[in-house]
Amino acid sequence: MSAVLEACAISKAFPGVQALDDVSLALLPGEVHALVGENGAGKSTLISILSGAEQPDAGHVAVNGSEVHLASPAVARKHGVATIFQELSIEPWLSVAANVVLGNEPGRIGMRALLSARRAETVAREALDRLGAHDVPVKAEAGRLTTGHKQLVEIARALTLDAAVIVMDEPTSSLPHRDAARLLQIIRQLRDQGRAILFVSHRLDEVKQIADRVTVLRGGRHVVTLPVGELSTSRMIEHMTGRRVGSLFPPRSDSVGEVVFRATGLTSAGAFEDVSFEVRRGEILGFSGLIGAGRTEVMRAIVGADPLDAGEIEFEGRRLSIRSPRDAIAAGISYLPEDRKDQGLVLQISARENMVMPTLKVFSPSGIIRGGRIRRTTTEMGRRIGVRGDLDRAAANLSGGNQQKVLIAKGLVSQAKLIIFDEPTRGVDVGAKFEIYELIQSLAAKGVPIILVSSELPEIMNVAHRAVVMSGGRVHGEFSAADFTESELLAAAFAAFRKREATGARHE
Repeated sequence: MSAVLEACAISKAFPGVQALDDVSLALLPGEVHALVGENGAGKSTLISILSGAEQPDAGHVAVNGSEVHLASPAVARKHGVATIFQELSIEPWLSVAANVVLGNEPGRIGMRALLSARRAETVAREALDRLGAHDVPVKAEAGRLTTGHKQLVEIARALTLDAAVIVMDEPTSSLPHRDAARLLQIIRQLRDQGRAILFVSHRLDEVKQIADRVTVLRGGRHVVTLPVGELSTSRMIEHMTGRRVGSLFPPRSDSVGEVVFRATGLTSAGAFEDVSFEVRRGEILGFSGLIGAGRTEVMRAIVGADPLDAGEIEFEGRRLSIRSPRDAIAAGISYLPEDRKDQGLVLQISARENMVMPTLKVFSPSGIIRGGRIRRTTTEMGRRIGVRGDLDRAAANLSGGNQQKVLIAKGLVSQAKLIIFDEPTRGVDVGAKFEIYELIQSLAAKGVPIILVSSELPEIMNVAHRAVVMSGGRVHGEFSAADFTESELLAAAFAAFRKREATGARHE
C-alpha cells in the first residue's frame, strides 16, 4: 500500500537545538499511526513541518508519492493535510458553524467569499452528524462549548476540507474519561473511512487501544517504527527514554502523621457545596472526579483565587482567613494550577524569574534585588528537581515537562508547608511523569502534606495514600489506597449524573 503522506529524511535545527535529525515517517491510508516520545523528542517540530507551519532544513515531504512544498498551513490543507493542534484553533466569538467552515467557506466566488449563514450551518451540521456529534449546536457561540465539543468542531472542519490525513496533537489530554472514549471511537471511524491519522499522545494506554503502528522518536532521531502488537507499554517507554523501566510509579512514602489541614463545609454558590476533608502530615491526598466536578474550584477557593461563601479552613492548628493567593503564600500554602501556561508561568520571562516570582521580597529585603542569591537558589533548585536546559531561557522555550518542573520549583522556593498539585503531569511525557512522582513522594517523605488533583485514575491509585472523589460539586466518596479500585472511583465520579437521571425519571 502506498503512503498518502511521507516525511523523508527530515532535519530541523533551532538556535542551540537540533530538533530533528534525519527523521522519516510514512502514513498509510486507513491507519492510525501513533507518534510518541519524551518532551523534546521532536514530535512537535515534525508536526509543524507536516502542517506547513515550519520548513525543514533538509529532507522533504511527499503526498501520494510526489514531493510537495508545504509553504503554509493553507497549502498543507489544499494537499489534504489537516492538523488539530493541542492548543485548539477555535475562534470563540464565532458560531460553531462558522468555525467548522473556517477557511473553506461555502459560496466562495472569485476573489470574494459570499458566505451564507444558513449554508454554513447545513455544512457544519452534516459534518458533525457524520461524527455522531448530534449534541453539538451549530448556532451556538464556539467559546461556550466544552473542550470535548471543541475537539469535535476541529475534526468536523477537517471533514469539510475532505482531508485525507488528519494530524492530532494530544487530542485527549484535556478531556474527561467519557469524552476521550468518544473521541477514540470517532478516530476509529475516520480510519475505517480510509483516512490516515497521525495520533500524537503521551497516554500510552490510548496508543495501545487505538494505533495500528507506532513510531518512537528520541532526541530528535527516529528510534523504531513497529506494529502496535509488537510493542508492550514498557518497551515503548524503554525506546522513548533509552533506559529500562521497572515501574511507571515509584513506591509510596510511608511517613503519614497527624492531621495538619482541615477543610469544613466549604461552599461556593454554583461551583461546589459542603466540601469537607482532612490532610495529614506527609500524606498525599488525591482528588478525583470528572472535569467539571468542582475539584479545581475548591482548590482555587482554598488559596483565595476565588471567593468562598461558607466554610472554614484550619492549618497547623490555626483557623485561616485567606482572601487572596498572597495570603495563602504567607500561610505556607502553595497552589500549582493545572494550566501552567496561562495561570502558572509567565512564559516571556526566564525560568529563574518564574521560580522566585511569588517570593521576590525574600530576595530583596531592602528593596534591592540580590541577583547572586537568586542565581544560587534557582540553580540548586533546578538541579534538585531535574530541570533540563538553561534556566536563563524564557519559560516558553522549555519543554512541557521542564515547564512543569519550573512551576513546582515556585512552590519549593517559597518553602511551602502544604502543596496543592492540580494535574501536575498533564501534557508531560512518561519519563518526566516518573520524575514528578518521585518528587511528590520525596516531599511527602519529608512530612509535607500534598493534595493531588488528577483526572488520571492510575495516577490517583498509585501515587495517593487516600482519594476524595467529587461529582457535581459535592464529595461522593473517600477511599484509602488499601481498598480503592478503579470501578469504585468511577462509580463515585458518576454519582451526581446517576442522581440527576434518577430524579428526572421520577418526574416523568
